[in-house]
Amino acid sequence: MESTLWISESLAGLLPALWLVGGVGLPWALAATPRRDWRCRSMIAALALALGPAWMAAWMLVLGLLGAQLEQPLLKPAWILPGSLLIAVSGAAIAWRKSAGPAPAHEPAAPLALDEKLIVALIAAAICLRWIHAAFWTFTVYDALWVFGYQGRLFFVEGLIPHSLDYYPPFLSLQFAYIQILIGEINDHAARIILPLLHIGSILAAYLLGRRLLNRRVGLFAAALWSLHPHVGQWSIAGDLEIPLAFSFTLAALFFLRAWRAAAHDGAEARNDALLAGMMLGVALFTKPTAGAFFWGVLLLLAAEALRTRLKLARMRPRLQLALWTILASLPLGAPWYLRNLLLGHEAVTFPKAVWLTRALRSGDYLLPLLLLAILTAIAMLCRKRLGRRDAALTLAGVACLLLSAFTASLALSPSRANPPASYVRAEDALLMLAGLALIVIGLRRRWRGPGRLNPGLAVGGGALLLAGPYYLTWFFAYSYHYRLGFAILPLLCLPLAIALCAIFEPARLRAWRSGWRRLYYAALVLLCMPGLLAVATDARRSKLWLLDETLDSDFKKYQVFNPSLMQVVQGLEEYQRESEIDALVAAPGEERLPFFFPRLAIVDQPLTSLAELEELGATHFVYGAKARDAYERAGIAPAATQWIAALGRSDLVGKTRSHYDATFSYELYQLGDLALRRVPPARDSGEPQDVVFGERIRLYDYSIYPPVIYRDTPITFRASWGALQPLSRDYEFVMRLQRIHAEAPAAEWVLLPAPHRQGHYSTTHWERDEFVNDRQSIRLREGASFRRRQDFIFLLGVRDRATGRYLPLEVDGEPAMTFYRLSGFYEAGA
Repeated sequence: MESTLWISESLAGLLPALWLVGGVGLPWALAATPRRDWRCRSMIAALALALGPAWMAAWMLVLGLLGAQLEQPLLKPAWILPGSLLIAVSGAAIAWRKSAGPAPAHEPAAPLALDEKLIVALIAAAICLRWIHAAFWTFTVYDALWVFGYQGRLFFVEGLIPHSLDYYPPFLSLQFAYIQILIGEINDHAARIILPLLHIGSILAAYLLGRRLLNRRVGLFAAALWSLHPHVGQWSIAGDLEIPLAFSFTLAALFFLRAWRAAAHDGAEARNDALLAGMMLGVALFTKPTAGAFFWGVLLLLAAEALRTRLKLARMRPRLQLALWTILASLPLGAPWYLRNLLLGHEAVTFPKAVWLTRALRSGDYLLPLLLLAILTAIAMLCRKRLGRRDAALTLAGVACLLLSAFTASLALSPSRANPPASYVRAEDALLMLAGLALIVIGLRRRWRGPGRLNPGLAVGGGALLLAGPYYLTWFFAYSYHYRLGFAILPLLCLPLAIALCAIFEPARLRAWRSGWRRLYYAALVLLCMPGLLAVATDARRSKLWLLDETLDSDFKKYQVFNPSLMQVVQGLEEYQRESEIDALVAAPGEERLPFFFPRLAIVDQPLTSLAELEELGATHFVYGAKARDAYERAGIAPAATQWIAALGRSDLVGKTRSHYDATFSYELYQLGDLALRRVPPARDSGEPQDVVFGERIRLYDYSIYPPVIYRDTPITFRASWGALQPLSRDYEFVMRLQRIHAEAPAAEWVLLPAPHRQGHYSTTHWERDEFVNDRQSIRLREGASFRRRQDFIFLLGVRDRATGRYLPLEVDGEPAMTFYRLSGFYEAGA
């Protein structure tokens, strides 16, 4: 059945994925880590999930760039597999040499507490559910269709990386291409098998961040906070960069913070961790340029170290060396794509257009993780220490202020994006936040340096916040138009939250609770995790379960769920491709997602303004809609003022075949005829030899009116062929009157604009001297009009300046005539 075909199609990508992680990644995970770390299976698994895709993407990048240079398709299994085998054997050889050393001593782990078992079960359930939905869905989100999914298809079709590509590094695109190249077909479901693998890697990275820096319990809480976040669940299967970026960024932070801590007592261990941090940072830079904010986090840590050591270089030197090792180790994977862009004349890094910076929300609800951290830290301190009545009251008052500000910020509606202010944080929210923080600091001021302080938790949490700080600030002030763009540092923000939660809910404290309170705690833990667990399984309103939606029985319908307008265009082009022997050439200004569905077609996404441009291009189709309007406006062009957009109503040249309108995206698909026909004189239907000229500017070549009997409910079709005798600088309209014979006043009058359509009309200011404008108008009598039977009428036609309301003088066969030209024939009124 077609409704379950996605299962077998997804399984087709399983063997390539196993080779990617187990064949290439696992040997290098063992080779990259010291022998003593092999006992940490979660670390080996995370590194295998990171290094396998990294090595494969690096090898395919070499093949793709070399193929583009040689104009040969080298992205083929015959080249990819031998290279990956050589990489795997090299890693295995290094790991084999390390295995000759003494095995690390086995350290039995303490049994999991009940809440830890619940967390593991919930994370496992979330992974299973997300894996199923990753296989079930196709690529649907904008960026996956525009860049990552499309490039994966393009690399499969072309067998190389075209020189024209720039913008994002192709790390994720190459993963999609790898799966499809090895199975030999374009297959969304198989390609997307990489998404749950990278997501599992991000969960392991969040766990290791707490486990390797503190303890297992902190790691489990950090992994739960990251993986069971509802937004993370929704985007874990999207095919966007944010989850892979969070994976590599978090591993880089983990190894750098480990190296930072080890620098004072074990230089060799610190250097090895710094090199691993650099490798992971290289993967992050190969994924997205925003990973460069990691360098600013390192500088912030160095600044804090400089303050701590009072600028004594000798004491700072070990950590300065770590920073240098990290930067150098990031270059082999992180730098090649940007160097390639420079060599080909592209921008090394293409930053978002300035308009996106103006859309940053900077809303108070984006400060909620920091507010929650302050609240939990204060509560943890209260749980750890007995405070005086006054200090406890101040701390609780501060917590109350932060809770209130968090509540009001989460409920606040974001202002209009059309004219955003400098900041969206409301003044009252900011005052509450500052007051709450001040009260907490005053209440706990005597406890920060006491013998029972939260160390090493405070040091680890503080280091994570310093490393994430520059990224967070940049995102908040410049790129907070979408929450997912902050995912890269979310695991780092989850770490101090997990530390505070573990300090509050210590196992010993939980065991001291009454059984009823413990059951309530476990129930609350499960309930709080359920939205994140089920986020991927339902729509935004939680009104349906995707897997149980019987209407989603084909990939086309799945694409259509999130892209209804676009899929009308796709369907129209697919029908044309099936029925025509000529490949479509599509002009689709601003539409970045269409090439995903037609990677082999020529699609022009630049604004076009004239009929001559379309004729020279040889386009068969034109797509107009919300994205096209944006493209014209970005180019400083008013679309309706261009000749081409004005001509969309010319049914003799252009035909609208599909249209769909919604609140976000609207599309119209036009099929183009032979645009050269606009210069071919029309055949005369009326047979009259009269030469009809209005104001020595506009000539009426031919016309016809149908039907000859006028009914109230039947449209009247008026066809006319016009031409401009000179360039026209005025916009003229046609006035048509229906008049009884021998009567002076018209029985009906219509004002007609040439070739009207949804976007405007073909203004006479666009008419060319050598073209014939064949127009078709449909007119009706006004509602309630009534005429006697068998009464004859005549039609009169005039041309009027729209701005001044003045009629152009009329000449017939070179002789002056009345303002209105009498169209031949008599028309009978029906019942």
